[in-house]
Amino acid sequence: MKQNRIVFAVLWILSLVGISFYGGPVSYGFFALTTLIPIVSFVYLLAVMLFFRIYQELDSKNLVADHVVPFYFNLMNEFFFGFASIRVRFYSSFSSIGGLDDGTEYELLPGTGIQKQTSLVCRYRGEYEVGIKRVEMQDYFRLLRLSYHNREALRVVVKPNLVQLEELRGVDFPDVPARDSMFHRTEPDVLVRRYEQGDDLRRIHWKASARSGELLSRGYVGEERDGVGLLMGTWRCSEEPKQYLPIENKMLEVTLALALFFAKKKISLRTLHLSGELTERCIFGMEQFEGYYAALSGAEFREEYREEAFLEAAVARQELFALRTVFLVLQDWTDAAEGMVRLLSENHVYTVVYLVHDGELRKNTGWSIPRAKLFQIRTDADLREVMG
Repeated sequence: MKQNRIVFAVLWILSLVGISFYGGPVSYGFFALTTLIPIVSFVYLLAVMLFFRIYQELDSKNLVADHVVPFYFNLMNEFFFGFASIRVRFYSSFSSIGGLDDGTEYELLPGTGIQKQTSLVCRYRGEYEVGIKRVEMQDYFRLLRLSYHNREALRVVVKPNLVQLEELRGVDFPDVPARDSMFHRTEPDVLVRRYEQGDDLRRIHWKASARSGELLSRGYVGEERDGVGLLMGTWRCSEEPKQYLPIENKMLEVTLALALFFAKKKISLRTLHLSGELTERCIFGMEQFEGYYAALSGAEFREEYREEAFLEAAVARQELFALRTVFLVLQDWTDAAEGMVRLLSENHVYTVVYLVHDGELRKNTGWSIPRAKLFQIRTDADLREVMG
């Protein structure tokens, strides 16, 4: 296009020189032609914009993150002139279109159209627009280009993806029969801890000790504690969707993966998150997990839901210290987070912290707290690789 404009500008200057120094019908005719061409091209593009139609369709507007769904769109020319060059640009920040390059040019004859069937994948949980974002068109001479926003964009509601974990990497959590989770309190606990002076040698977990390089002991379900706690922060870290959507999506993905893991093993789970007030839900088995998934998919993240306030409210729950294990899903390692983990450790609660965070953490995490582990998970991480 740039080269065409340069050539046309040279021709127009030459026509201007011609009428200035030579005159005559040929010079004036050439000048009129070169002057009218861009005006006619602009009117033509306005007509294209008026008579061009886009039809796009999804099987459903309720989607799940990272799941491939069919996507269809039609480009139609309802004008009596052909369309020389049409390009469609897709939303690409939060979704992707399979098998299509949004730089492809389409030429449409009068009364014809182009139909495309492809696929769409939404990357993050949330509500946003997908599909065709804008249309770019050029005239026959490729002198002008008009671009306009698609007035009929598709808006979808995306639920977080469910990741099934067979195990929890870094946390020795062997399979526990369903009978242990509610009534039978005689089998070894699924979690291990460092060996302490005075522990029964029969409780040593030799396989876990060999893997970790230190002596580890089993706990017992019925000893003093029961169940698992799962706490998720709901702080919105930014006003920009490009910044907060990946973080919130991954936090929900981590939380749901843990909840699903325990639900399938029929291990009693107590969950907490901040939603106006501290919201608690107890899960035992897949029947209750389905309702939890539906509720958590619509969880709100807000700027006022600071993680410090959330942890302060959660630590006031005395039942938290009666749990065997507590999992924390947070965005950063802060003084409040460290204080809570230390308090849980002092009360002999095994704690696992998952920090959903890209880049360096604000606070040095090179600490060692008894009965506690910390893992950092990036927003683009595959949970099966980093957790399972």
